[in-house]
Amino acid sequence: MVQVTGRYKWVFVAMTALGLTGCVSGTGGYRPPVEDRTEQDGGIQQAEPAAAAVIISPGVVRESRTEQPVNVPVPTPVTSRPQNPAVIALLDNANRQKRNGAMQAAESNLERAQRIAPRDPEIYYQWADIRRLEGRWTQAEQLALKGTNMAIGDVVMLRRLWLLIADIRSGAGNSAGAAKARSKALEY
Repeated sequence: MVQVTGRYKWVFVAMTALGLTGCVSGTGGYRPPVEDRTEQDGGIQQAEPAAAAVIISPGVVRESRTEQPVNVPVPTPVTSRPQNPAVIALLDNANRQKRNGAMQAAESNLERAQRIAPRDPEIYYQWADIRRLEGRWTQAEQLALKGTNMAIGDVVMLRRLWLLIADIRSGAGNSAGAAKARSKALEY
């Protein structure tokens, strides 16, 4: 420990007070933009979509200052996520095979897509839909619910998944659960 004596004592106290003031003031609410460093299409993608600006008037205005609007970015809900081209191709193949009734081949494509993009909710949506068409209600609902966990912030996908869950529950004879899922879908 350093001992401070004499006139340096006041300099030390002043420097400590200035240092603590700087720690308390923080960044003034500024949040640096977050970038996704994974390269897609040869460039760096922004992790957060561009936000619309909202004009906020200051709450307290002193007489000597004139009121000036401040532009504050507001995050918008994500409506779609960028996908890997290989995943898009596998999902298209799976969808085409599902329409043709080749459920086993469609599931095979979805498994491959899941290995590439394990957090893509579209994969879980299509997989749950295949299980629904096969009449495997419990597995269909579990896959759709897992998709809702992956789709946090994507309101369009959340609505689609909850509507699918409503169809699954309806097909399983759970009309109360289906109504609950439909009301949940309307929240998005």
